[in-house]
Amino acid sequence: MMRLGLLLGVCLISLVRQASGADAATPQELSEVRGSIAFKTYCVLCHGPEADGKGRAAKLYTPKPANLIASSASPEYLRRIIQEGGTGVGRSPFMPPWGKELTEEQLTDIVNYLLTLRRSAS
Repeated sequence: MMRLGLLLGVCLISLVRQASGADAATPQELSEVRGSIAFKTYCVLCHGPEADGKGRAAKLYTPKPANLIASSASPEYLRRIIQEGGTGVGRSPFMPPWGKELTEEQLTDIVNYLLTLRRSAS
């Protein structure tokens, strides 16, 4: 299922770029597509589809999941909290550590995707 989503994302980028006369998708764009898929797989339940901290499970937790669009955390910090979880960085114990579940590439891709969401929100 995840590979199908990645394939569809890559195809969409390619079609948009071709329609605009641009070259093939860049490595950064591919990373962002992969990151969106990983985010939707691992993070959306708590952080929500808009990454605003309003996921379906958010009402179960105090403190609430972070609004990742409004966050000013550095890319390094985002990567660390995803990898180590909230407890690993002195934050909410409800944020699980994903470091053993996600690959290095997935960690990078999720951070790239979150940074893209921030840019498009501002």
